[in-house]
Amino acid sequence: MRIAIVSDYFPDFVGGAQTSMREQRLALQAAGHHVVMVSAVRGGPGGRYRRTDDGLQVKPSFTLPGVQLPVIPNNPRTTKVLEEFLREHKIDVVHVQTEFGLAHAAATVAARMGIPVVHTVHTFYWASDGGWHAPLEPLIRGLLRRVIRWEIPRQPFTPRPVDNLLRNLTLSMAKRADVVVSPSAHQAKDLQSAGVAGPVRVVPNPVTTSPAPSRPLGEVAEPRFLWVARCDTVKRPLEFAQGALDALERTGGGFSVDFVGDGTELPALKRLVGDRPEVRVHGALPHDRVLELMDESSAVVLSSLGFDNQPMTIAEAVSRDRGVLYADPKLKEGLQGAGYLAHSADPAGFADALVKLTKDPSILVRMSKNAATDAAEFSAQTYVSRILIAYVAAKR
Repeated sequence: MRIAIVSDYFPDFVGGAQTSMREQRLALQAAGHHVVMVSAVRGGPGGRYRRTDDGLQVKPSFTLPGVQLPVIPNNPRTTKVLEEFLREHKIDVVHVQTEFGLAHAAATVAARMGIPVVHTVHTFYWASDGGWHAPLEPLIRGLLRRVIRWEIPRQPFTPRPVDNLLRNLTLSMAKRADVVVSPSAHQAKDLQSAGVAGPVRVVPNPVTTSPAPSRPLGEVAEPRFLWVARCDTVKRPLEFAQGALDALERTGGGFSVDFVGDGTELPALKRLVGDRPEVRVHGALPHDRVLELMDESSAVVLSSLGFDNQPMTIAEAVSRDRGVLYADPKLKEGLQGAGYLAHSADPAGFADALVKLTKDPSILVRMSKNAATDAAEFSAQTYVSRILIAYVAAKR
């Protein structure tokens, strides 16, 4: 099959969606499919539309600072180039994985050419820091409509105006697609409840690449936990850090924690943990180094609540034979045997979980053993077999 994966994001921006798209592409190519990538590209030499050996890169009109979001309007010039590109590559399926201008341009062209559209929703749970931008919602809505050239619903999902707008933007793209893909069952259910009438398939994000074989956890003398995510409010690093500090007091320093990730709450995190030797705050690290820390850890921590769809952190952790301490009971994929759910998502819940796992490290060893079974959910072969079903359904 000949597939075009379309994304408004910069591929080199570190994020779960970008990692997932890279892994999806590698899985499909390894299975013998022709896959091209259509995505944003940062400035530099060359025209606005750059053909590469493996796809098409589009320079944005501008980039929103802070969130590093490229803005690529759905306009006649872009659709003309896209149509020529899709025709040249004889594309069978357009697989959009964002909800902004480039994705809508690809959907417009696909409809014109009779090519089915599949939309992977990487998050329906948009959440932002603070409420300062609430008065700007009408302006942002107007600008988004000009960029995507498509109607945005007004369903009330959340009282935060801009977050609600972004959720409706996602819904708009999902309703355009012939088939919607959700990496998690709980998000699939929420999309259907929101009014997505077409098929919604649950296809977890794959993990296909690894620099070295995974190593099951052996005997644990002093547990080491790895927190890795964007260091922003929605990922709740401060709540977990406070829980970790409380647990360190209760256990007499019986474990350690590595924090990896950059973001708005990194300065506050550093202030909170101070010079406590058992807590190491690394900031951003290369992906290979993150995997090394994962292998050195006893378990990975995911402290978000009500925000994540199916985090790549879980997929990567179980693929490295590591269990996951988590707080959101809606998360299921990859956590059936490898997961340890904190009894509450506040610092006290994290502290109690850390104390329990430190005093009884056999639980961590059991989680590691179970991870091998849960990892099958994210294998390249599983992904390809499931996504091909979605592609075939979209062509009907």
